[in-house]
Parts: sequence; structure tokens; C-alpha cells
Amino acid sequence: MSAVIGAGVASLLGQTFSGQAAGAYGQRTVTRTVDAGGTAGATSTSAAGQDRGGATALSLSAEARAYLATMASSADATQSAAAREKATAARGWFDAQYARLGIGSALVNGQTAVDFSKQDRATLAVVAAGTAELFSADERQAAGAALQARFDAALMPHAVIARHTGDYAGLYAAAADYLGEAGAEERATTTFTLQSKAVTEGLAAARAVFGRAPATGNANDPVRALLDRTAATPATKPPAGASAATVASAARTMLDAQAARARDAGTELVFDATRQSGQKADFGPFENRTLAAIVQNVGDAFSPEEVRAARAELGQRTRTGLLDAFNKSDGDPMSRNAALLGQYLSMSGEERAVLGFGQDYADGILANHRLLSSLQGLLGGGDGTSLLSYI
Repeated sequence: MSAVIGAGVASLLGQTFSGQAAGAYGQRTVTRTVDAGGTAGATSTSAAGQDRGGATALSLSAEARAYLATMASSADATQSAAAREKATAARGWFDAQYARLGIGSALVNGQTAVDFSKQDRATLAVVAAGTAELFSADERQAAGAALQARFDAALMPHAVIARHTGDYAGLYAAAADYLGEAGAEERATTTFTLQSKAVTEGLAAARAVFGRAPATGNANDPVRALLDRTAATPATKPPAGASAATVASAARTMLDAQAARARDAGTELVFDATRQSGQKADFGPFENRTLAAIVQNVGDAFSPEEVRAARAELGQRTRTGLLDAFNKSDGDPMSRNAALLGQYLSMSGEERAVLGFGQDYADGILANHRLLSSLQGLLGGGDGTSLLSYI
């Protein structure tokens, strides 16, 4: 059955009159086509093959297509007007903030310098999208970061649950719900379109494989980006002189990041070197003082397994350092003492306490060094090797 739809508003949906007479082996379809004015045209009869039903072919007149295009254009214009209105208001808000704060950019030293807390998602979206070309690159970046931070805050509890239960589909479903709450202004942005598509694909992938995060490989996937950010090893380390609590907190964050990566990969972080399964903890990025904070279990923040593994790693590093000191001395006691003393002085207070290197250790090295120096002077000097031959 076919119908040509007229463009008049009253007849936009058209009027199709059809009658059917079925035979034993075929079907005859009578179709009456309606023109743009709603007048019934000629009747056509066609014979359908056996076991085939009459198909309806729908076509629009040029006038109808133009009408629908006008309606769509009008809707787009309404949305665009709303976005421009938001953008204009945001432009005024930025200018007022700059005047009040005495700054000229939304970013100062790479950090957001304006407070977006009272701006809604739609405003952040139109700014990040650069609507009406009213915003600088810094303003777009700052708004985009604020928009991302809100997404992260809403999804992070679901990410924690996913990592502990293996239900990453629930995480993607929560992301879809969050995006579904977007207003018309945000939905009109390219970022929203790309992220929505990526989340839909990620949800399907997560449902197909339980127990690990889907490797979507999509740069526009905001869920995967959230997982990767929260599982990344912190780029900054505690500054020299930081408190023990600060160092322990950094250690906890680093271990949690490794545990998150393991869970996202569908396994677990393990601290026993003899284990044949799981992802082995990597202490490579940990400084000695950080390891010592784990061994001391500052703030009771670490498990017995973590403490044992950190102690073993720190002990191995210390033994390696002592061996290097002996090897570099090339048999010279004076050089050996200097190397041992240098290693002691390079240790933090936490390291010395954990390893049992007290002040008596340093005093012993110094006493031995003074004795060797005195003997060397009594024997008329000479290099360390000749001195060693006398002892």
C-alpha cells in the first residue's frame, strides 16, 4: 500500500483508504492515493505474490517536506536562542567576576580562579562549547573542567561499587542516567553527542563481560576516563619535610590506585611474591620514606600484607645500598666508611627507625673512620690500599 502525504496542516498525516480482497493463493490490494488537497485520486490494484503481505510505501510531497523542515528549523532556532541567552548571561558573569577579583582570566597558573558552584550544567555546557564565540580558551577549559568534576562527583560512588562488585554495567547505566538529565542546551553540544554515544556503547560492552571494565578504546568515553584518572599513580610526591601523616596518606593513595587498576582489569592486587595469580604490587614508584611510613603503619592505614611487603622491599633496598657501598670502596676502608656514612645520612628518620640504624651506628662509623685516619697518619700516610695491607 502506498500513500502520498500532502503538505496542508489538516492533511499532514494524510488520508489513506484501502480495501483488501484475499484469494486462496494471492492477495489483491486496492489503494487510494490522496493528493495534497485531500481529494481521492485514482484507484490502483496490484496483485501480491503468495504469502506476501501488502507493504506500505510512504512518501511526502515537496510542500510537506518543506513544512517539516520549517518546523525542525524553528525548534533548532528556539534551542539556539536559549543557548545564546545562557551564553550572554555567562559572559556578563565572567566579566563581573574578573572585576571583583582583579584578574583577567578564568585560569591563574593553570588553576581555575573563578567559582562555578552556582552555575548550572547548561551554563557550563554552553561555555565549554564556546557558544556564540563569546568565550576565551581559558574560560572554555575552566568550564569544561567544572563540568567534568560534577560528572566525576556523581559517578564516583558507582565506580567504587563497580570495582568491588565487578558490575561495571551498573556504572555505565548510572552515567547514562546522568547524561539523560541534561537540558536542551547541553544536548545540543558536540561533546554531549559524542559522550552519549560512547556511554551507550560502553554499557553494551560492560553487559557482555562481567567482572572488569570494558576496554572501549573510545577517547570520548567519560566513564573510562574517570576510571583511568582514579587509577593513575599520583604525579606529585610529598615534599621534603612533609609530616609522617602526609607521607602515609600519599602511600595509601598510591596503593589504592594500583588496586583500582587491578580491579578494572578483572583481577586483584597481591603482595605475596609467591602468588601465581593476581597483579603484583609495584613498589618502584615509592620512595624509601614512603615505604617506611607503610611499615610503621602510620594512622593504621595499611593491612598486615601491605606492611610485610613494604618491609621486605625496604630491607632489600638497604641491603643493595650497603653492598654498593662496599663494592665502590674497592677495598679501601676509608672510602667504605665514607660511603656507609653517606647512606646513613641520606635516610629519613622513619627509615632509620624501621631498619634499626640508630645514632650508635653513625657513631661507630665515625669512630672507625677516626681510628683509620690516625693509623694512616702514624704510618706516614699513603693511600687506602696500602693502609689496608697493614691492618
